[in-house]
Amino acid sequence: MKVIITIAICVFLGFQYSNYEKSRTINNQVTQNTSNAVQASVRASSSSSEVSRLSEHSKIDRTLRMVAENWKKTDVNNDGLYNCIDAAVLFYQYYPDKNKVCISVNRNQNTGFNHLFNCVFTDGVWKAIEPQAYAMNNSNYLMWASWGNKYDKSLNRDVTADYLKYVKR
Repeated sequence: MKVIITIAICVFLGFQYSNYEKSRTINNQVTQNTSNAVQASVRASSSSSEVSRLSEHSKIDRTLRMVAENWKKTDVNNDGLYNCIDAAVLFYQYYPDKNKVCISVNRNQNTGFNHLFNCVFTDGVWKAIEPQAYAMNNSNYLMWASWGNKYDKSLNRDVTADYLKYVKR
């Protein structure tokens, strides 16, 4: 009987500890998400008044048109290729509000996907943009629409600092 009571107490304590750990993990995630949202909001709110007159979609659309027009004739890193590096750097270079754009990479070992693209802060979140969308005649410029399940947004990494050397001022 003592063994059964001891087991019951251990199970009860284990359950309580498990709930405590889950609650702590969720609170940490909420705190991190809130912190990220606040940082993004502060970064986005620091844009100039001239830039803020246009909607982000208009800015994205205009930037994608400029990339489509110049991508195949601009080798930003002089590697002899016209690829995602050139498109992502051009998109960053042409985008009017540097506080709301970054250059990102996504490497998915499971699908063999390795791609450079851009993210733009709009509607309170960072959205992944395929900078070659209009050049490839895709009307939906979001990464998931262009690449389907090859693209896993959880693998996005901001690499803007690595590519600023190719941006013309």
